[in-house]
Amino acid sequence: MSDIGERIALLIKESGLNKNSFSKHIGLKNNSTITNIINNPKRSPSYDVIFRILARYEQLNVRWLIAGQGQMFSISEDSFTNINDRLSHIHRKYAITLNEAATKVGVAEDELRKFFYENEPPSEHLIEKYLEAFPEVNPGWIRHNQLPMRTKTSAGNYISPDTLNKMIKTFGSTVEEEFKDLLNCRNARPAHIVRIESFLECDMALEVFGEEMVPDFQPGEIVLVDMVDSNTYIYDLPYIIITDTINVLRFIRNSDNPETLLLSPANGTAETIEINKADIRHLYLVKGKIRKYH
Repeated sequence: MSDIGERIALLIKESGLNKNSFSKHIGLKNNSTITNIINNPKRSPSYDVIFRILARYEQLNVRWLIAGQGQMFSISEDSFTNINDRLSHIHRKYAITLNEAATKVGVAEDELRKFFYENEPPSEHLIEKYLEAFPEVNPGWIRHNQLPMRTKTSAGNYISPDTLNKMIKTFGSTVEEEFKDLLNCRNARPAHIVRIESFLECDMALEVFGEEMVPDFQPGEIVLVDMVDSNTYIYDLPYIIITDTINVLRFIRNSDNPETLLLSPANGTAETIEINKADIRHLYLVKGKIRKYH
């Protein structure tokens, strides 16, 4: 599968939704954004859209979504040893709420609530209702955790064999050239996207590590960066600065030399670096930070 639009279209189909209901499901006002992504193969979704999708699909494999690597869902379907967890996984797989599941199964929401919040084992009657409501789900998987989860799938009818052969891509090839240096920043690294709470309209998210920027940036926090012109920096703001020899998260400070800048850590655990202004190849302004789930 050569582009992310095709994968989003497949996710929509696998979820039993259409572009309009999917857009509402991930919190978009209308389907224009998703439609444009699917209809224009060269258009990549913003990180805001990616994070909206990942926030609603907990088990979605981020590498599959972004780069076409691996399976759509990252957790093995046989990893849910408790039948309550398997029934709950059906809700995630089909991207439906507890209320929507109750309607589809034909029982009161309160009846489902005691199974998923009080861990009461489901009755055989309820299991039969799930099997009727989700005929493609394997009865052996629901009852005994026997793979596969589903005996039928729409994927075979949706993806051509030629497209399947093109699904595996390296992540690096999907990153625009000017952003590749970010992957080697000394004290910030690409974030594990599925653990981020929210996102702004920025170029990339990176995870902070090391003690150099404490207390302003704690290890494990996510910084959101935007590429800016290398001559438009503002003193005392945090940036990721990239030269031929330096790739680091620092505050840009004024120096006494009009030709140079100081790159300062937030504390004394690392050195202040002086660089020539003309040596800056790329400059990324840190526009915000968010914390990961724990």
